Amino acid sequence: MAALNPMPDRAGIEPSEKLRTVYLYPGQVVTASQPLLVSTILGSCIAVCLWDDTARIAGINHYLLPSDPLRGQSDLRYGNVAIDRLIAEIVSAGAMTQRIVAKIVGGASILGSSPGSRQSIGDQNAAVARQALQKHGIAVTAEQTGGLRGRKLLFHTGTGCAFTKEI
Repeated sequence: MAALNPMPDRAGIEPSEKLRTVYLYPGQVVTASQPLLVSTILGSCIAVCLWDDTARIAGINHYLLPSDPLRGQSDLRYGNVAIDRLIAEIVSAGAMTQRIVAKIVGGASILGSSPGSRQSIGDQNAAVARQALQKHGIAVTAEQTGGLRGRKLLFHTGTGCAFTKEI
């Protein structure tokens, strides 16, 4: 599995390329068939970046917690819901599951472990991402998770490239 690219000055963008930048808040999903630059800040949260190179369709989510067994299937702040929604949205836009590749970013142990748990929230969030993607048969081609520091993430929806910088 490859590491993610360090964040260069212009995020690997050609100087002549003018991209609209979208900020991704926790509990949101963005899908795009046109080039955008999606930016977000992650601590223990996770962002899953999906890319279908053939269809040129990308998607990204940002979730806070691994799962919510009490609220049902509509709250995108939870990984189990956010990942399924992200996959459904890019497939609906024309991507094919067997061609989709994923990058996982975030999951830092900023707050330490939760009471009664051996894993930090960040570790649990990353595990949910891996499990959900495996369930859908989506290969993870790059991952940058864990650690003690947050990250800034830039995701280029026109190329599927992700760039990170520790903060």
